[in-house]
Formats: sequence, structure tokens, C-alpha cells
Amino acid sequence: MRATLCALSVFVLFAAGCGREVRVVSPDTDIHLSGRWNDADSKAVSSQMIDQALGKPWITNFRDRAARQPLVRVSQVRNGSNEEIATGVFTDDLERAFINSGKVRVVASRSEAELQRAERADIQANSGAESRPKSGQEQAPDFTMQGSIKIQHDQHGDQQVKFYQVDLKLIDMTSNETVWIGSTERKKSITK
Repeated sequence: MRATLCALSVFVLFAAGCGREVRVVSPDTDIHLSGRWNDADSKAVSSQMIDQALGKPWITNFRDRAARQPLVRVSQVRNGSNEEIATGVFTDDLERAFINSGKVRVVASRSEAELQRAERADIQANSGAESRPKSGQEQAPDFTMQGSIKIQHDQHGDQQVKFYQVDLKLIDMTSNETVWIGSTERKKSITK
């Protein structure tokens, strides 16, 4: 009995020492563990890029010419770094800000539009005529937004610096004219 109690005590102490503490923190809390691109970088950069894009004259110029809000397709932002960056989080932030601003309308990405077309075809084939959505009613984008995230490294001894540059541009779908270019940067100093 004593041996069993002793073994159980050792197991409990071992298990308690191997556990980890998990705390729930505010999503606004900046936590940098690895020095790589993270949620804080994505939020800060998307906020800066949104402010740049919504504050420039391309929106007013389009509204004056077309008498309506511009339709934008946010294309994929290319990850040109050697880090795993969830660019979808970044592009979702851009779309949400455009829609919530009331200044820009957003159409589905190419992959989302393909899913919608498949759903529409399924509904066309399997529903009554009175409830079928009309085909050929998609809104074409006036502009596409595309861009990239690039990184440069510098290291000496235990000191490392990472420089991130995010570039976005809006391209007119009719003329291929670039109507806006935005850029923002992040720099991280890491000591090992």
C-alpha cells in the first residue's frame, strides 16, 4: 500500500510539473513569442493599409465618373517571405473594412465565386422554378486589389533584425491602370 501511495504521489508531482498554464487574454494584446510575423503584425498592417486605401482619391474619382460605389475584388496577397503567414486573415480584414466603411463594395474572391457558381448550379438543378436564383446576375469588380508581403533578414551574433514590407495596389479592371498603391513596413529586433 505504501509503495502504491508513493508511486501515485510521484506520478501526480510529475504530471503537475509537465502541465502548462493557459491564460485567456484580450485579442488586442500584443504577444511576440518567436519574432516571426503574427496576429499583431497582421492587425497593425491591415489597419494602416485600410486607412491608406480609404483615404485616397480613387474612390471619389470613381464615384464622380460612375455615379456609384466602386466594386473591389480582394485577390490573394502573396507571401514572399520564408515564414508561414496566414494571408487570408489579412485579406479578410481588408474586405471587412471596405464593406464596413460604406465607401466600397466587395465582390467574392475568385475561389469564393466558383463555390457560389457550383451552389447556384445545384440549386438550379434541384429546386422549383419560383425559388431558383437568376443566373448571369453577378457583379463584376471594377478593381482588383493585389499585393505581397516581403521580408529581409539581418543577423550578427545573437542579434537579428527582420524587416517586413507589405505592398498593395488597386488595378482598374477595364484599363489595367493602377489607381492606388499602398505600402507599410514592420521591423523586429530579436535577441537570442
